[in-house]
Formats: sequence, structure tokens, C-alpha cells
Amino acid sequence: MDKTNADILIQTRQTLIDKFLLGSEPEFIEKHASILDEYLFTIFEKSITARKMTIAGSPFAIIALGGYGRREQCIHSDIDLLILFDQSVPPEVEAFVQELLYPLWDARFEVGYAVRDVNECLEMAFERFDILTTVLDARFICGASHIYTSFMEKFRSDLATKHLKNTFNYLFEHGEKRHFDFGDSTYLIAPDLKSGFGGLRDYHTLLWYAKIKSDIKTRRDLEYYGFLSHFEYLTLEESLSDIWKIRNFLHHITKRKCDALHFEYQTELAGLLGFRSKKNQPDVEHFLGHLHTRMDFLKQINQITFEDILSNIRIKKGSSPSRPTKTDGLIINKRRLHFANTVVILQKPELLLKIFLESGQRKTPLSVEARRVVSEFLHLVDKSVTKNIANIKIFKKIVSLSYWEFNVLNVMLTTGILEKFIPEFSAVVNKIQYNHYHLFPVDKHSIRCVQIVNSFKEPDKSTAGCLYYTVFKDVRNKNVLLFAALLHDIGKSDPAKEHSKTGAKIAKSILKRFGFKPAEIEDIVFLIGNHLALVKTATRRDIFDEETAVYMANKVGKIRLLRMLYLLTVADSKATGPKAWNEWTENLLKDLFLKTMGILKTGELASKKTQRLIDKKKIEVVKLLKEKWREDEINKQLESMSQRYLVYVPTQSIVAHINLFRNLKDNDFIWKISQEDTDIRTVSICGIDKPGFYSKIAGVFFLNGLDIFASQAYSLGEEHILDIFKVTPPKDRLFEKEKWETIEKDLFHAISDDHFLDNALNKIPKTLQVSSGRTPKPNTIKIDNKTSSFFTIVEVFTYDFPGLLFSITNALYRNGINVNVAMAATKVDQVVDIFYIRSLENDSKIETEIGLEQIKNAILKSLPQIIAKEVNNEKN
Repeated sequence: MDKTNADILIQTRQTLIDKFLLGSEPEFIEKHASILDEYLFTIFEKSITARKMTIAGSPFAIIALGGYGRREQCIHSDIDLLILFDQSVPPEVEAFVQELLYPLWDARFEVGYAVRDVNECLEMAFERFDILTTVLDARFICGASHIYTSFMEKFRSDLATKHLKNTFNYLFEHGEKRHFDFGDSTYLIAPDLKSGFGGLRDYHTLLWYAKIKSDIKTRRDLEYYGFLSHFEYLTLEESLSDIWKIRNFLHHITKRKCDALHFEYQTELAGLLGFRSKKNQPDVEHFLGHLHTRMDFLKQINQITFEDILSNIRIKKGSSPSRPTKTDGLIINKRRLHFANTVVILQKPELLLKIFLESGQRKTPLSVEARRVVSEFLHLVDKSVTKNIANIKIFKKIVSLSYWEFNVLNVMLTTGILEKFIPEFSAVVNKIQYNHYHLFPVDKHSIRCVQIVNSFKEPDKSTAGCLYYTVFKDVRNKNVLLFAALLHDIGKSDPAKEHSKTGAKIAKSILKRFGFKPAEIEDIVFLIGNHLALVKTATRRDIFDEETAVYMANKVGKIRLLRMLYLLTVADSKATGPKAWNEWTENLLKDLFLKTMGILKTGELASKKTQRLIDKKKIEVVKLLKEKWREDEINKQLESMSQRYLVYVPTQSIVAHINLFRNLKDNDFIWKISQEDTDIRTVSICGIDKPGFYSKIAGVFFLNGLDIFASQAYSLGEEHILDIFKVTPPKDRLFEKEKWETIEKDLFHAISDDHFLDNALNKIPKTLQVSSGRTPKPNTIKIDNKTSSFFTIVEVFTYDFPGLLFSITNALYRNGINVNVAMAATKVDQVVDIFYIRSLENDSKIETEIGLEQIKNAILKSLPQIIAKEVNNEKN
């Protein structure tokens, strides 16, 4: 049986794809478009219907639009077609469309088409700008070429005479909206290859602009017509080639059109594209760093385009003449900074730096030409410039002028002058940390951190914002804080080492070059070396225990260092992403900062103010409860409660907890469930302090599909305990009441029967597959016997899985350990569960080597074995 034209297309296309995947077809997208052209031409040539329409006086042209028109046909790209008639559209065209496109649809090609006459098409192009841009990319395939030529001439004529300004406005406004919707791909670990800032659409915008302004025909014309320099054109070719290759492989592994480079695809792509580990850097991080370099260039190209478009739509001819600035050799023209000429730079190379100071002070951006000049004259920025005291002062001033809205440091980074002053920064440019935790490459994250610190100069309406402003105002040496922010992650240049300590060492030599005094260097080195200390303590220690604040006060030692460390921690967390910064983290940090500050100021553990607060609460509690209970009974109950509980638990909650306790009677436990918001339930459980009580609660919650966010345990005298859990609500909200009744019954069974939860233990996985782009980290247990006088603190580093908390606490219970406080935190792509524990046998800390080793082994045995998830790297 003879093959159909569609069969030939499918076979030819698959052969082409196979060659591309093997790396032997560098011009894949152009050839892919060509074989589609060949199919369309063949169908048209053989079509009797097409011949009849032409003979009857209705000739037509088949035109490729969009990416297909640009010959950028990736593996699963859409095929957009226009069937264009000169005047009226005959009814016979429907039969031709079926003949042309049905085989493609049957073969599951994504084909979009329109049938129009010339006037209708012109009208629609200028009514809808998304259609206009597809017409800009129009390419004749076959049929009546004169119809295509006539249409394009009319289109360009109408565009130039009637619609030019509106079109420029659309290109600018649509670009801004696209960047807002899809984000800055050069800042994102999971970029959008097409629509994000730095994606292919930025190149397309330049192409459309050049077609509108100069009627260019090919990409090569971008250099010939002066839109790009020769170097920029060569870099553009390399960038496009790499991004198209990545996009095609993404289409291949997802088996569909896909432009969002999601986390789960990145490791496989790195392997398929042949990226290999580099200086202890995993394959996937090497791959993403390379991609970000390419996308960063497209972002710069887009900024060039936007500036040209702005000059066309907002600057009237003859207006805004050039005017000098206070800096000799720099001028302002069309609201952009320019060098007066290049000769003056040869005489005064420090102008390459001073233009950024002028930019920051005036909040006036550098012109595109000025950016080009800085990049091309970087060889003049030698040691005589970078070691000059006046230039160092200018650099420090520039750092203090970098804001998110006006990003002068970022422009210094993209032009290369930042690395001239800090060569060590080169090692973290486009450096990727492959995890869900860090959203941005290290260089962009560091600059973002500086910008956030600078934002503290202005008061914010929020309570926290006011605190940051107040604390920042009290920081005497702002340069110390700003340079700590800029250099805090400089140690990530070597992923094999602990980056805080490495960064502190690297920073020392940088700071000496920048003329910082020994005391200032000591402060910055401390801040860099300890920039994670505050957030780790806040999220991994019980901040309701005043000993935690004492520990932090001893570590920091000085009020001025605490202020800077707090602001650096906030800025670092905010610049990292939502997994590092949320309302919960913000409140924990604030509480720990204020408590530590109080201790550093007064030198007291429990101040008189704290005691007055407790006495006031006791009076309020007695007043609220005296109608239900005798006053001596209430006071006896209050005396049995810890100072920690009385300080941090609100009065109304204390009243509710005492009522709970008084209603316990002879029951094993009694609880109260309250709703904080739609996604969290607070479960207050008062019960007899039996061994394993916490573990059994965790097991029952796991058995019933509830996740535990946090918990606190408080003693109510010698025999009773109060556990407060924050958990997810039952999945079926309609029957939530009934579900809680079931959970309550299960907890009664678990308390009375030590084997009730054995079935739940069997649901804990034995192995856990982890896909992280590198060898998964093993389960790790750390013991801290220094922070607390009363508890041994256990940190468990592992990967999250359902039942994790139950698995660990059950292992502790079976080994004679009582859990008093449990917390959860995040460490990059792992979770950290923290437990404050005491021995059940003698109600004390565990301090013997044998006892501590027994705890470690018991927990490790309870956790599933971590294994790497296999990634298919075969080029099939």
C-alpha cells in the first residue's frame, strides 16, 4: 500500500527528530519547518479543489504565521496557517481545508488556521495586536504569491501611516505585562523559556520592532541595520541556539508543547544535554547556570529594545536637548545617561564607575549605548582604578543606592564592572543552587539582599516594617551591613565547603582592599560567618524557652551586631523565596530578636517586667474563673504551671486550659479543637502524663491523615500535661465533626493499648526515592546538650514523608525517651524535625555517650532508607 503524504511527513519528521536527539542536526528548527512546507506544497500542488478555485478566479496563498513563519519550529510547536484570498472567500475552501489539515489533525499535530480575504485580514491585524505580531512573522509557502506580496505591502503601508504609535505602545505594554505575569527568568530557578523576562519572547519583541522600523527580512539584518553590535549579534546566535535546543529536549521528554522548565525536568535535561559535574558542582547546577547566562543576555537585549521603543513613543523630536551633569564627561539625553564621548573615557577611566553613581543619585538609567561602552572599555578598569581610594568610596556609595525599583547594582553586574572591583564575585555569577528553597541564582540573590536592606531606610506601614526601619536607623555603620549583605553568600563559590565559614575567609581580603578598618572587617566577617545563626535558632529551637535567647545573646555578644544580624537575616530570607520567608518565620525572628535584645540590654534572664506580666495574668485568670472554681484551687493550679507557659500563653487560653483540666476528672485525656483559619486547627489536649503520650497523639493523627505543623508541651503539676498541636483539618470538611469523634476514639484506644498503632507503623515506607539533581543526603541526627539546661535537643535531618513525626517519636518512646517539645523547620530540600527530650527513667537530660548513641541509632532505624530516584538519560 502506497504511503500517504501525511505518512511521508511523519516518517521524515521522526527521522529528523532522531538525528537531532543524537546531536547530529544543529539546524533542526529550520529543517522541521521546511518539511512541513514540503507537505503543504505537495497537497496544494495535487489538490483538484485548489486548482478549481484558481481557475474560477479565486486564487489564494498559503502563509505560515508566528513561530512557524519565523522557521522556529520546535518538536511540539503549533503550526499556524493563513489561507488568504484577494477578495471574497469561496465556499469550496472548506473542502480544501479538510484535504490539507485533516491528515495533520489525525496525526495529532497542533494546527491553527484562518481563512480570510485581504481586507478582512488587514482590519483584524490592526484591531488585535496579537494578530498583528503573527502577521509581522508571515512567510509565503505556496499558492498565489502576488496575493501575499500585495497584502504585505498594504499591511506595511497602513502600519507606517496609521498605526505606528499604537503598535509601539502595544509592544511596550504587552512586554511589561508578560514580564509581570511570567516573572524574570534570570532570577528564577524554574524559568519560562518562552514568555519570561529573558525568554524567547524578548528576542521576538526585538525582531518585531526591527521589522516595523526597518522592514528587516532576516535575523542577520539586526546587525546590518544597527540594532545590535557585531558582538551582540554573535552572542544572540549562541544564546538562541542553546535555548532552542533546551526547549526541543523539554518538548521531547514531556511529549507536548512545554515552555516552563519545572523542577522535575531539570535533572533529566542536564543529562540528556551532556552537562557534567564541574568543580564539585552537580550536572544540573552546571546546566542551569549555563541557561541563566544565555537568558540573561536575552534580558539585556530586551532592555535595549524597550529603550528604543520608548524613545519612539514618548520623546518628541527636537525636545529634551542634551545637558551636562555635575560629573564632567557625562551628559543626559532623552532621560538617559550617556558618556559625552569615548575619548574622555580614555583620559578618565574612572568615568566607567562614576556613571553608576550618577545613575543611582539621579535615579536615571544608563542609555543602551552607555552600557555597551562600559562593557567594551572594561580593560581600562585596572588596579589603578579599583584600588584608588576615591573610587572605592564611590563604589561604597553605589551599593547604598541600589533599590529593587532602581537596580543600579544589577546593571553593574551585567556590564561586568562589578566583577572588576570584586573578582571573587565571578564565581557566583549565575551560580545555581538546585533545590525548591532557593528561587534565585546566587549573584541575583546577593544583590536582591542589598536592595532589601536599602529598603529599610523608608518606614513601612506594617508593624514589622516599622521595626526594620527603627532598627536600621540605629545601625551606625550602614556600609558594614550593606557589604555583609553583598558578600554573605560569596562562599557558595565552593559547594564542597560550608559556605558561611568559607565566605567569611574570602570576604576578609575583599574588605581589606576596600579600605575597611580592622574593627569593621571583624564585624562583617562575623555577620557573614553567622548569617544563618538567627534564623536557624528561631526555627529550630524553642523560643518560648528563655534559655534560647540567652544562648543567642552569648553568641552575638553586642547590641550593634545583633541589630545588623537581624536585618541581614530578614533580607537574606526575603531574598531567598517563600519557603524561607513567611509570616511564621517573620514572627519567630522578631520574637527571638526582641528577647535577645532585652537580655543584652539588661543582662537578666527573667526581668521584673516579666514577673509583673505574670502577676497581672494571674489576677486576670482568677477574676475570670472565680465564679466557677474556688480561688485557692485556681491559685494552686496557676502555681503548678511553668513560668514559660504563663509568659507566652494568652490569658484567655490559660482560662480555657484550666477549664479543660478541671473537666478532665478520671478520663485519660480531654481535648478542645479550635479553628485559627481555614487550613489550621489548634488541638489542646489535657491528660495524664503517661509515657509515649506525645507519640501516640502523633500516631493517631497520622492514622487519620492529619499533618502536624507544630506542637508545645507544658506541665500541669506532677501528674498531668497539656499538649497543644497545630494540625491540618480533616480532608472532608462536611463531616469534620464526625472525623474528630473517630480520632478521639482512636486516641483512647492508643493510650490503653500499646499495640493499637502497630498497623500505622507498617504504613511507614522502608525506602524513600529522592530526586534532587545530586546524590541525596543521608538521614542525619545531631545532638545539642548546650543550648538548654533542662532538655537534650535532637535535630533530625531527613526528607519529608507521611508519618515522619510519628515514626521518630515512637522510636524515642520505645527507647525510654519523653518528648516535651517538637518543631519542624526546612533546610534547603530536606526537613528538620527538632525534639526537646528527657529520659523517662530519671526525668533528666540524656548525657552519657551510650545513651546518646542509642537515641541516634533508634531514630535512624525508624527512618526509611534514602535512595536516588533514577533519571532516564538515554538519548532515545
